[in-house]
Amino acid sequence: MDVSSWFEVEDPQEYSEEPWDFGEAELAFLAALRARAADWCVPWAPSQAGRPEDESSLLVHISLLDETHRLVLGEWAVHFYGTHVRAGKVRDQLFNLHGSPEHGFFRASATVEELAERCAHWFESLLLRPVVRVERPYEDGKHATHWEFADTGEVLATRGSVPADGSSLVRRLPVRP
Repeated sequence: MDVSSWFEVEDPQEYSEEPWDFGEAELAFLAALRARAADWCVPWAPSQAGRPEDESSLLVHISLLDETHRLVLGEWAVHFYGTHVRAGKVRDQLFNLHGSPEHGFFRASATVEELAERCAHWFESLLLRPVVRVERPYEDGKHATHWEFADTGEVLATRGSVPADGSSLVRRLPVRP
């Protein structure tokens, strides 16, 4: 993929906010991350770079989607602070992170280049994970649906009530290869 395809910088002026003034380390991190991402052979996913609401870090994030159902299945982010990062699954609209390793959370300190390499590898590993939609019978011929990582069964999103009786699934459909 083209280097410009990943982690485009969000324009705060679209929201009548002042432009961001990224520091030298932030720009170097973003350039190194984007250069590494240009070599990825992964399915497309939305990604952006910007700042969180409190403007405390450079924020880069990706979203996994089920485009057919117009549903965000989850978001994962890295907060870059110059000499260290915090990364993991996003838990709210302010891009706060789940703080447990089960949600991919990690902290690291290193050089800008080393941090960009580690974060690029982390994002790429996430983007390579297959996602399936699992549909089960439900009331009135409808289906209860959940989306999961096919490699671990970790549920990403649910729509409808999943039957408690353990009824068999109707089908497993690939969402992301």
